[in-house]
Amino acid sequence: MKRDLATILNDLKSGRAPQLLLLFGDDLQVQETCRQIIDMLVPAEFKAFNLERFDGRTVSWDQVEGSLMTPPFLPAKKVVWVENAPYFFSREQKGELGEKILELWREGGRDAAVKLLADLLVVEGWTQERWERLDASSPDQLSEVFDYDGNNGQEEIAALLTFAKYRDLELSKRKAADSHRLGDLLDGKLPEWAFLLLNAVQVDRRTKLFKRLEDLGATLFLGLERDRYGKVNRDSLLNFISQRLRPAGKDIEPGARDMILARAGDNLRMLQQEIDKLVLYSADHPIIRSKDVEAVVADNGEGWIFDLTRAVGDRDGLSALAQLVRLMGQGEHPLKILGTIASEVRRLLTARQILDGDLRPFWKRGISYQQFQQIVIKQGTTALTRSPYADYMCFQRAERFAMAELVSHMESLFEADLRLKSSGGQPRLILEKLILGMCLAASRNQPHGNVSTE
Repeated sequence: MKRDLATILNDLKSGRAPQLLLLFGDDLQVQETCRQIIDMLVPAEFKAFNLERFDGRTVSWDQVEGSLMTPPFLPAKKVVWVENAPYFFSREQKGELGEKILELWREGGRDAAVKLLADLLVVEGWTQERWERLDASSPDQLSEVFDYDGNNGQEEIAALLTFAKYRDLELSKRKAADSHRLGDLLDGKLPEWAFLLLNAVQVDRRTKLFKRLEDLGATLFLGLERDRYGKVNRDSLLNFISQRLRPAGKDIEPGARDMILARAGDNLRMLQQEIDKLVLYSADHPIIRSKDVEAVVADNGEGWIFDLTRAVGDRDGLSALAQLVRLMGQGEHPLKILGTIASEVRRLLTARQILDGDLRPFWKRGISYQQFQQIVIKQGTTALTRSPYADYMCFQRAERFAMAELVSHMESLFEADLRLKSSGGQPRLILEKLILGMCLAASRNQPHGNVSTE
């Protein structure tokens, strides 16, 4: 039984809600909602006695359960808040967790990325001894944990590994999923005074424990609408900006909104920080202008190069060109951009070969990730990487290209490389011609290979 936030809050007020709740999704919205629920259940003057807060990565379940079973000091609801609950990870989620870690790292969330890396290593069965033996200069040793092919993401993983080593990561303090104990709690009955509030960075909705909570109406996803690559919908971001400015009595110029989206990206916590800065900077002025954004909003365009390859894979020429302009504007070297595009085309070429070969009897256009796992992986067919989820996303992009077309793009990449390395030619024009040729190829409306699209 799925419910929205308004329904859950009303049920909490009336006492009809379950005595536990799992929140997951966008970190900013999760944290704000947790505090909203706590404020509703525990009066401010009682919080020192009737609220206990634990880090799920380090606390034992005995401590959590002991707190739940101990009556509150004052006669009111007692809330036990377990943050970063690790009870909903699974090994099947490895690819998604790896992508989330790299996403956090690219967006500047270094500490969050390291913490989630520790969770993933624990799920994978790593010990503290194995972690300490890992050489920070050899990120290839993490190939079983992360999905990367050749140079794809290798520099980021190496930087993350070095940072994690510097922070003295302690796996021994991490607690792996203890699902049967939480399941036992669901089988029994919580004391009438207790309320268990859980929040998680990432969950696997396929786990039995999550499904049990969902059946109880005790789960809530908080996040803005995203596309299949996990990028927030533009309209959702614009609504988020408007909602956050409204309490401050501020309006914003359309051009300024576009500048915020281009500079701040779609990390809601970072976006909120930039909006707070704008509100302070604009002082008594009722309208936030483009010059205000230019003056105070940081340009966090590190992820644009990944947006570029996604746009190329989606055949979105306008978006790809916009990303190219941004990358060139922030000083990215043309050969680095070309190398990233070449890596994506090589992956697409390999995926197209597999689609036309081993996967031909099984792959259907529009196949879900669950179907991909249940049907394709069980056949033991050739995979692109060690991550089924990354394979699935790459195969979806490869659907849009014919084999001959991708081979032609490899030749175009070689020609572009020669022109960039010669003394003549303008780098931006060379890359623009290459990108448009890939996104607007004449064959895009023709059937791609013999893969079934039923």
